Amino acid sequence: MFEELDLLAKRIELLVARLQALQLESKDLRLQLDTVTTERDELAKKLQAEMAHTTEIKESLGSAQSAVQQSKVRAQQEQATLQGSLELFKQENESMQASLKTREDEVKRLRQVNQQARERIDGVLEKLPGALNKEAV
Repeated sequence: MFEELDLLAKRIELLVARLQALQLESKDLRLQLDTVTTERDELAKKLQAEMAHTTEIKESLGSAQSAVQQSKVRAQQEQATLQGSLELFKQENESMQASLKTREDEVKRLRQVNQQARERIDGVLEKLPGALNKEAV
């Protein structure tokens, strides 16, 4: 019976030792779990911050793209306006050039008519009595 009690006492000692080892292991695992949980929470916060930053960048990019598109539209409108003005100036220039040519032709014609009129007047004046002869002068 003592032997059985000794055997039982040894088994209890082994069980207590085993229980203490398991408790230490459990405590160690809890510490590891706490560490991993803390790391997970920190990574989750970083991920949320990165996602917020990414969203912010996407919104900024969207705004920039919208601004670029608006600038392109305004530039195209301005170019169309300037092109229209250029065409009007070209037409006005062509019209003025044509008008100038017409006036130059008219001045040329009037000079010729004036020259012919002078020649006729000179011819009439030469035929009048008391006129000076060009040969005499």
